[in-house]
Amino acid sequence: MPDFRARPQQVEMSQFISDTMKRPPQQRMAVVEAPTGVGKTLAYLAGSIHIALANKKMLVISTATVNLQQQLMQKDLPQFAKTLDEPLKFVQAKGRRRYLCPSKLMSVVDSVDQQELSFDVDSKYLQQKRRQQAKTILEQWDTQVWDGDRDSRKDTIVPDLWHQISTDSEGCAGKSCSQFMRCPYYMVKREMATANVVVANHDLVLSDADLGGGLVLPNPEEVLFVFDEAHNLPQKALDHAAKALNFVQIYQTTEIADSVLKKIPKALAHRQHDFGYMLMELRRDLPAVVTILQQMETLLQSDDLVNDVIAGKVSEPRIFWQSGLVQALLIPCQSLYQRANVIYKHYAVFGKWIKDAIETQQIPNKVAEVLLPQVGTVQNIFGYMIDFMGLFLDEDKPDHPPNVRWLSYETFAKQDTLVINAGPMTAAYFLEKSLWNRAYGVVMTSATLRGMGLFHRFRLDSGLYRFDESHFLAVKSPFDYAKQASLFLPEMKALPNENFALWQQEVGQQLIKIINKDEATLVLFTSKQVMDTVYQNLPQDLASLVLLQGNTLSPKNMIVEHTQRIAAGKGSIIFGMDRFAEGVDLPGDLCSHVIVTKLPFPVFTRPIEQAKQEWILRSGGQPFIALSLPAVSIRLIQACGRLLRKETDSGRISILDRRLLTKGYGKQLLEHLPDYRIVS
Repeated sequence: MPDFRARPQQVEMSQFISDTMKRPPQQRMAVVEAPTGVGKTLAYLAGSIHIALANKKMLVISTATVNLQQQLMQKDLPQFAKTLDEPLKFVQAKGRRRYLCPSKLMSVVDSVDQQELSFDVDSKYLQQKRRQQAKTILEQWDTQVWDGDRDSRKDTIVPDLWHQISTDSEGCAGKSCSQFMRCPYYMVKREMATANVVVANHDLVLSDADLGGGLVLPNPEEVLFVFDEAHNLPQKALDHAAKALNFVQIYQTTEIADSVLKKIPKALAHRQHDFGYMLMELRRDLPAVVTILQQMETLLQSDDLVNDVIAGKVSEPRIFWQSGLVQALLIPCQSLYQRANVIYKHYAVFGKWIKDAIETQQIPNKVAEVLLPQVGTVQNIFGYMIDFMGLFLDEDKPDHPPNVRWLSYETFAKQDTLVINAGPMTAAYFLEKSLWNRAYGVVMTSATLRGMGLFHRFRLDSGLYRFDESHFLAVKSPFDYAKQASLFLPEMKALPNENFALWQQEVGQQLIKIINKDEATLVLFTSKQVMDTVYQNLPQDLASLVLLQGNTLSPKNMIVEHTQRIAAGKGSIIFGMDRFAEGVDLPGDLCSHVIVTKLPFPVFTRPIEQAKQEWILRSGGQPFIALSLPAVSIRLIQACGRLLRKETDSGRISILDRRLLTKGYGKQLLEHLPDYRIVS
């Protein structure tokens, strides 16, 4: 490869992955922390590709950010493929909803205006506008101006319209669809069938795993997974594992189910001897679902906490297993659970029958392509409700982390609705059951997996208890930190947790002192309010150089503008928050000075986070040591890591939070930072 220079750390990582992937089944788990500059992409490709090819497994590389996916597809994989003897074919995979469904688009374009019975002029105008947009989109796709991938469009398609012209697996007629050969999703699927490497994102891999695997990607048993940016995986998995009961959504889905039920006898007339009892059960259970939901709403509205949520006095309050509210909800929820199972089962059969009938030409394509998405929606939402009930009705056990239940008030389909949420306290079981126990092999890597120098927290959150230390590796950085970067802790009177107003004022004063107006500076904040206040109080000559997150430019365009200013020989200052503290690449002159205004302590306000803290306390632990310190350690290393991106980079880091020197934990955090040269 051109300009390639072997780095011992890269070779060590690659060898470790290769050796681990040669272990027996259920033991192929390699967890590697590899700081910036190691060249981890090349290390994991070299360490895993030969094993995947030799064992006829697909290599699936999953990332957390679009930027890294694009870098893999456009730069890393093409370069790497050129060096191999055997051909390497790689494809980017996305969920079905990222692609156009031509059949649904044609239905929207063909929809007849007269069907709109409403006399509301605004909604008629909106419908006409949508149809016009749909016609334009159809023309662009039909003439191959656009490939049907939502992410490749220059403009944006409004979510409502996109939902109408895309589909999920249940609403898809597959091979029987008239547009199957030209379908954007199936074109990518056909590419995937002959690919060696698939680039995906964490959400897609987790969604596929949640549904049992093998829907978009191959079954986990046929895959060697590489999770890059793996520090994001436990939280992403937690989001996937949690489920919700949304009243408005279920009312709407029950209406769709009822409307489908009226069309089924005619559409599936050839099956009429098979579904008499199904129609009878559904005509009983669909109205019963509405009745039970109404009973639940009446019950909820008599509760003071629920009224406080609706009034906006509290946000996302938890509800507990032993509380009167949860106990009162158990019987209606059990009844809903039983009926949801019947509805899900029957609509799954309808979906199968419709797909069979298209193949045997017993049902016209046009009818099937309208019915299938509706049947699929009913199946999806009631299947989701069954998953929710499984979590909500699972009784708390004294020696096991309980499921977390909470309320929220949300807007859905332009209506405000109460939502009951339930989720596990940890994603460990979900990851272990759906991925680690099934996959051919797994590599997890990131620049920051250890908190306070230990893999302990990541190991717990990711369900890696059964893997001993031989599965974990932390490679050293190739950077000479002491030579390349200095760490400055300016003298400040106030601490942010003791005298916030004075500390905020001092931050502004320090920035005026320490920023060089001719350089590229990145200033990281943990609060938008502090960032805006500090910005408003800056002198004009400094404020004019600031690109402020949330002002007029998107983060992506802020970086473009910043790059242009530096290229023109001017100074530039980025004021940013979390988005700029992780995953932003500003090599060389694009970043000479990183300023961290405050230690990035996580604020545990979400119900699952609060429950985790309580569980640690009940188990005799300390949440600050078990949760907060590892999290702030990782975030601080990530933030400081914005400075050095290449071995030739240099610069300085300033941290405007004296707790690093005055608190016992501050000294621990300093010890686990890279070996920067400290300047007093």
